[in-house]
Amino acid sequence: MESPATDVVPTVDLSSFTTDSHFAARKAAAQELARCCRPHGCVGIIGHGVPHELLVEAFEVAETLFDLPMEDKMKAPHPQARIPHRGYSAPGREKAFSRDDILTNSEAMARAKRRIRDIHETYECGDESNSVQTNIWLPEDVLPGFRDFSMKLFWRLHHCSRSILETLMMSLDLTEEECNYLRKLHPGYSEQLRYAHYPSVSTESLDREELNRLPAHTDWSSFTLLFQDDAGGLEFRNAQSGAFMLAIPAVDKLYLNIGDMFMRITNGMYPSATHRVAVPQSAMAKGAEVTRARYSIPFFFSPHADMMATPLQTCVTDDHPVKFKPIKISDYSAEMSKWQYEKSESKNE
Repeated sequence: MESPATDVVPTVDLSSFTTDSHFAARKAAAQELARCCRPHGCVGIIGHGVPHELLVEAFEVAETLFDLPMEDKMKAPHPQARIPHRGYSAPGREKAFSRDDILTNSEAMARAKRRIRDIHETYECGDESNSVQTNIWLPEDVLPGFRDFSMKLFWRLHHCSRSILETLMMSLDLTEEECNYLRKLHPGYSEQLRYAHYPSVSTESLDREELNRLPAHTDWSSFTLLFQDDAGGLEFRNAQSGAFMLAIPAVDKLYLNIGDMFMRITNGMYPSATHRVAVPQSAMAKGAEVTRARYSIPFFFSPHADMMATPLQTCVTDDHPVKFKPIKISDYSAEMSKWQYEKSESKNE
């Protein structure tokens, strides 16, 4: 089993960006976000503007979704390929790989790692106008209102992400031209909403590394909003010590983790955050034989797949030279996801 987390991810209040606050208050919040987030690429956020009632309903919807019989969930199956990354994936179908895993480009490594199954089930959806990542919906009579609610939640989390993007841009003192580039890069088209369920499993199977919940990895989005229930288990790696930090669950708190794209765009000023889902310390302390079921709702704030990710000039200095070459976003996501499902397709996006 993984070494236990030893510290706690800090939290910032961004309510000044979701209310009519003065510039000075927004600037102070942006600076605090940078202070807490830049060392490790992660931070807890309150005051994000997503209504409490909407989040409560979202977790109720997630629980109802995953309580459906398997034959009903399989009426919206994720295809036997990485595109479209939409619909329902049963436990063990998807496998998370780290960026270092991918860069080895070893299919033998991928097969070996896949022997340890990631035991979670997910449902993915996104912008209805996306003609490549097309949504795969359950029939309306299987889960009435699910499609309409998911789209309402998707766009609310998109607007929350845009507020956080504004905070990040202010923290870097970007030019207006650079800010407009980032805004145009994120119209919502390539973003993704995920419902995730981690079923109860024996702690012994995790200890013996027969199963995983979610191994350490980074996301290839610009950044991810992570909402979780009170079961716990989300952890982020301390970039200096290598130890993991607890992302303590709390009502109305989200966790922001920077993804590979924003790391590249900011030339490493904001690093991509390594994170995992482990057995909560509370369960280990009590000697639990099985994990408690866990629900989470990640939102992947991703750039438009057809555009280029290029380091911003403000983030390139004599002391901080260019670290990343410009790359087409669809090419990067294709490379990073090539082993996500056992049967993958070509790198066309």
